[in-house]
This record gives sequence, C-alpha cells and structure tokens, in this order.
Amino acid sequence: MWGFFRKATVLRADVRAFAFILICSSFLFSQEKVPAVWTQYGRAGVSELESWGGLGFFRLKRLKGNIFHDLRLLGLFIPHNTLATARYKSSNKYEAFPKLYRFTVTSLRRSSVSDLNIRYHYNQGFGAFLFDRPSSHLTSEVALSYDMSDYLNDTRKTSYLKGGLFWDFDIARASFAIDFEYFHQISDILPNETSLSRTEISAEMNFWIREPWLFTAGYEQEFYTASERGDSRHIYFSVGFRRPLDWKF
Repeated sequence: MWGFFRKATVLRADVRAFAFILICSSFLFSQEKVPAVWTQYGRAGVSELESWGGLGFFRLKRLKGNIFHDLRLLGLFIPHNTLATARYKSSNKYEAFPKLYRFTVTSLRRSSVSDLNIRYHYNQGFGAFLFDRPSSHLTSEVALSYDMSDYLNDTRKTSYLKGGLFWDFDIARASFAIDFEYFHQISDILPNETSLSRTEISAEMNFWIREPWLFTAGYEQEFYTASERGDSRHIYFSVGFRRPLDWKF
C-alpha cells in the first residue's frame, strides 16, 4: 500500500513538472493565431568555381508569427568542379524576449574543389538581433554543430563550436546580405588528418529589375585553417524571381 502511495506521489510530481514546462513554454514562445506567409524564389545564371558554368537555385520560405522555416537548393553545373547544396533552417523567437531566438540548421553539401564527397552538417543554437530596423538588421548566432565529411561511407562525426554574424540591409532598389561564420573544431584530430576548422564568408546583392524579377550577384568562400586543405571560392550572377504563394498551412 505504501508503495502505491509513493508511486502516486511521484506521478503527481511528474505531472506538476510537466505542467510547469508547458506553462513556461506558452510564455516563452508565441502562440499567435496568425496566417502563414509563404514565399518562393528561383534563379538561373552563371557561376565560377575554378571554371565557369551554369547555376540553378530554388528557395521556399514560410513565416508564421515568430516561427520561421527556410529551404534552399543550389546546384552549380561545372564539369569536374561541382557544388550541390540542400539546406534547411528553422527558428523560433522567444515571446518573452523577442530579440532572442533558437534555431536548427541541417544541410547536405558536395564540393569537389574542397575534396569532399557529401558533407552532412547539423547545428543547433541560439541567436540574437543586435539591431532590427525596417531597412536593416544584424544578428549574431552561437551553436554547437557537427558534420560527417563523407556521409555515405563514414559514420564518424566531427564536432564544432560555431559563431556567426549576419547583416542584411536595403539601399534604394537593392538589397544586400553579408554573412560571416566560423567553425572551430572541438573534437580530436586523428593522426594523419588535418583540422576541419574553417571560416565561411558570403556576400550577395539583389537588384530589382521589375516585379517580380531581380538580378543577383554573389560571392562565397571557405577558408580552412589547415593549409593542406584547399579553399573553395564561388562567384555567381543570375536573374530570378520572388513571388508569394497562396498557401495557408
């Protein structure tokens, strides 16, 4: 009998703890009944990755209240120097602290210039709006992340501490995005291997031609701290569109 009462007491404590977590979550995260806003992007153009070739890009973005989802697909069609990326990011602002948010990023990437087969990358962390204005905002992020350098053939993971700064701003009919990310390897470096610590920099300009068409020019580069690893630079020019989608879910 006493065992039964002890179990019942523990159960009530667990229920109270669970209820407390739910109540805290309801205050921290937005529960607004607002409609979802969907936007699609598409581009086609030319790009340079050691040599010139074609480019294709598609993006799908969903924003509902404080919840954000973003899917991006990129392909560079350059013989012997291919780059293909699939990236998904989700984030959620804290209702009680609207300048703070948590996020998760998952990506698959293949870059023959960097001697990678398929790199799987995952990172999860927190971000903050350092300033947020109608025509400009600057965010900072910190996260723990890991990747698998040869996703199809090796299950070993490499762990990193990631930090980043992301600045978006508008000037007249043009919009700009400048990103800086640093990945510091915190897992052990095995014998006969080199560090995968790296800095990733990107800059992009979008110039509106006529709704919904725009011209895009961009630059991306990876700098590895290990001199034995080759850096990867990517320059591109494209024409594309941005259109809203009439989706409600």
